[in-house]
Amino acid sequence: DEDDGHDGDDHHDEDEHGDEHHDGEHAEVEYFDQDMNSTSFALSLGREINDMLDVSLGIARVERAPSVVELYMNGPHLSTGRFEVGNPILESEVSKNIDLTFNYEHDGFYGVLNFFRNDVDDYIYLLDETEEEHEEHEGDHDGLILAEYLQRDAEFRGYELELGKTVDFARGNLTFSFGRDDISGEFSDGSNIPRMVAARNIYSISYSENENFEVKLKLKDVDKQDDVGVNETSTDDYQMLDFKLTKIFTFDSRISLKVSVFGNNLLDEVARNHTSFVKDQVPLPGRNYGIKFNVGI
Repeated sequence: DEDDGHDGDDHHDEDEHGDEHHDGEHAEVEYFDQDMNSTSFALSLGREINDMLDVSLGIARVERAPSVVELYMNGPHLSTGRFEVGNPILESEVSKNIDLTFNYEHDGFYGVLNFFRNDVDDYIYLLDETEEEHEEHEGDHDGLILAEYLQRDAEFRGYELELGKTVDFARGNLTFSFGRDDISGEFSDGSNIPRMVAARNIYSISYSENENFEVKLKLKDVDKQDDVGVNETSTDDYQMLDFKLTKIFTFDSRISLKVSVFGNNLLDEVARNHTSFVKDQVPLPGRNYGIKFNVGI
């Protein structure tokens, strides 16, 4: 992201620049020398229960060093609408993860169910100032919200579910599917982690022929997110209906043309993504249509 924190005053009096140079005054610069080592490992075990069902267990320990932005950022970040302040004493995150997955497939029916839990030591997150603090110091950061990088122990847990059925239809296959995912996150004191993904249901129906033709209709039903963190607002539920038709034309053994026609947010919902820093200012795109061409040689 490009940061443009200037307030529009791009030219100053030349004499002022001259005075600054002659005064010999320089902005104070602080140097840091960070040396971080990370070690991660993962173990996965699987077992086939029978011809229709198998189960797998995954265990991992993952370390993530803080990014340069999280450590040293000190200025406006317009893509998030904030004046971000890094923290040079951040430690590496250490995440202990476990997930359990069941896979089922029989006679055109399939199902996948995954449970997971992640315990994260020193989880890094961005904390906004309160409304009162923002009103009191609004002119200090060009009107942007002041946000600081902090870290605390946190826990994430949730599940993902997908069920589907494929049947023969006409000259191809017709597939119905339902999916749901739900995740929650809390700090060690029980308070909510900000900007958590809202639970959602996904319904879809698709028809395909020999991998050369496919049409798909998908409805995404996103729940209201009111498990909010400190200084965070809730986000309303919404429904997003998308359509896509894809056809591949083959002219000879080497050249193919893939044509895709799509329509997104057909219900023209005013939808907001709870994980977005600018959800209140910038909603998700409204109803839009398009066509794409891809040539393969």
